[in-house]
Amino acid sequence: MKKFLKPLDYIFVLRPTLFFPVWTIFLSGFFVQNKFSVAATHSSANSIGMASGQPNFVWVGLFLTLLMGAVFILNQIMDRHTDDKNKKLFLIAHGHISPKAAYLEAAMLTIPGIALAFNYSMEIGSLFLGILIVTGVVYSVKPFSWKDKPILGLVANVLGALLIFSTGWLIRGSIDKELLIHAVPYVCAVTAVYLYTTLPDVSGDAAGQKVTFGVKFGFKPTVYAGFFLDLVALVTAYMLNDEVIFYPAFFSILFFGWAAVRMRMEDVLRAVKFPILILALVVTIKYKIETGSLLFFYILAGVYFFSKIYYKLRFGIDYPNLSA
Repeated sequence: MKKFLKPLDYIFVLRPTLFFPVWTIFLSGFFVQNKFSVAATHSSANSIGMASGQPNFVWVGLFLTLLMGAVFILNQIMDRHTDDKNKKLFLIAHGHISPKAAYLEAAMLTIPGIALAFNYSMEIGSLFLGILIVTGVVYSVKPFSWKDKPILGLVANVLGALLIFSTGWLIRGSIDKELLIHAVPYVCAVTAVYLYTTLPDVSGDAAGQKVTFGVKFGFKPTVYAGFFLDLVALVTAYMLNDEVIFYPAFFSILFFGWAAVRMRMEDVLRAVKFPILILALVVTIKYKIETGSLLFFYILAGVYFFSKIYYKLRFGIDYPNLSA
């Protein structure tokens, strides 16, 4: 059975569950622009959505998935030694997929992803290039390696969230101050979760001479910083009357607050996992309201359960899960 499942390694090295926050932030940008701005389709956008009968955001979301899959592979290639120490993301770290094969797969995803984005519009294509540079190249590749630096790692996640939100916004909108204003709660929410993700890997990162935010500032300041950012997300979402992020931020503040009170790793892990789930549920509801379709729900459920089956049969582990 394990030998039969081995070809699926090349699918799951993309880390499909990490697409959840990418998809939700992207769709949030699209839905928020529809609510708060005058819809104006780019003159440079072709009729790819109209010709196929699929909404434009579905196609752009597919292109974004290709690109981010390549980015996630690149990150694993660069992190393969510390991933081995931290006992995580072992497909490349443990040699199930060679770095050479991983590079090739990343290239095969990047080229069509970027090309199709530019075919859709120059603006979306330019954003895709920005996403690749920020979340892929300068975040992971030496001599940049922003992921290994406390402030630059933070900056990369801020910019990455902003660019992905902007991609959804620009499907029918344009770059303006409204985009930047409405992106604030989403950027803060994503960054809050990012800060907490640096904490479980502190020992392995420090041993590998990576100075992440958690390594540099320690457990307690990082927990407080994440709580503050989620609080900012909640307040700004309320001020902007943005229900898509308000309800996730409202319920998430309970997890961040509990982590800030107890200062325990298991509470930090819950504050990483549950906010992503809550935002995904809210966006699923919004998707159903806007399109009348449960497609997004089926995609999320399919990715989650197929991932559980794959990891259980292939490696005998329970992943993904919501336990701390």
